[in-house]
Amino acid sequence: MKVTILCENTVGVPFPGGLMGEHGLSYLIEDKSTTLYDTGQGVGIINNMNIMGRSAGLIDQIVISHGHYDHTGGLMSVLKNRESKVPVYLHSDAFSNKIALIETPDGNIEFPIGFQNTMEEYKKSGAEFKFINNFTQINDNIFAIADIRRPDGWKSWDVRLKVKDGEKIINDPFNDDLTLLLETDLGPVVLLGCAHAGLVEILDDLSNKTGHKEFYAVIGGTHLGSASKEYINKSIDALKNYRVSMVGTSHCTGFYASAAIMSAFKKEFVVAAVGSSFDF
Repeated sequence: MKVTILCENTVGVPFPGGLMGEHGLSYLIEDKSTTLYDTGQGVGIINNMNIMGRSAGLIDQIVISHGHYDHTGGLMSVLKNRESKVPVYLHSDAFSNKIALIETPDGNIEFPIGFQNTMEEYKKSGAEFKFINNFTQINDNIFAIADIRRPDGWKSWDVRLKVKDGEKIINDPFNDDLTLLLETDLGPVVLLGCAHAGLVEILDDLSNKTGHKEFYAVIGGTHLGSASKEYINKSIDALKNYRVSMVGTSHCTGFYASAAIMSAFKKEFVVAAVGSSFDF
């Protein structure tokens, strides 16, 4: 199984032709079938796929980790670069009205941060939505987990991230936060979108539902940039407790947290940027 990062904040591998970085994330998973996990903002995905010699038309299924623009923005571009319909797996809450609420001295400012198009518009362009929850098998070797179990009273440490229902604004519960588990020849591999539900909570829930006590690799966005130092240390402890042999942080992890994780894992730490590719 090969995992290639198509979109991420930085370009990590030199490619002739000009790979593009953007604030977002997208992976291509190639095995018996080809799976696209997230689509970035939409700025670089088709450009980067073309440069890497990949085709949107060869994608067998798409999985969306959650409903934020930097993971869903390229979905329409991918659909329009295909000639056939494609199943798109996601949690039903992904289409909730997600906003960022920024407090200023002059009042609160709301920014829309969800899908840029309606469900019907995506359907007209070839998306066949398949809503999933809890722990779901996508194909022979790929599983998705959402609705992560968390302690009572849990809330995201990123206080800006909200959901708006009419005039009511609440903290985003991130039930739609969807992580992939790949069963590979080297062992179970965890691919994270943003880990809004909490890296520790995700790994614990995966372990409880699968029986895995070890994960070969954990790669992706961890959203530790706004987390406390205590939770960053707790995340490092969890990665060590699950005997992770390869750790690659990216996108929303933040420089401080990435440096702390790299320092803790040293040679087990890998760069997970645009162009990075991993064989499992």
